[in-house]
Amino acid sequence: MRWGGFAEYTAVAEEALALKPPNITYVEAAASPMAGVTALQGLRDKGKIKTNQKVLIHGASGGVGTFAVQIAKSFGAEVTGVCSTRK
Repeated sequence: MRWGGFAEYTAVAEEALALKPPNITYVEAAASPMAGVTALQGLRDKGKIKTNQKVLIHGASGGVGTFAVQIAKSFGAEVTGVCSTRK
């Protein structure tokens, strides 16, 4: 399967799709995969995250940050998240 973007229409295998949760907007649903993949690539591919490693997530309340916290925890890391006082 090939992935891409910027298409007005595309064909995708049915098993590659998921239903949009009713409590989020289409804009939020469209942004979520990109934020999640960015966090995953940063931690796993670039950061080479390991179990019991200490990880600091700057912007932990933002789009990528919220995913990064959860992904780092799933790898067994000790996570510290920081964000603005407003959030």
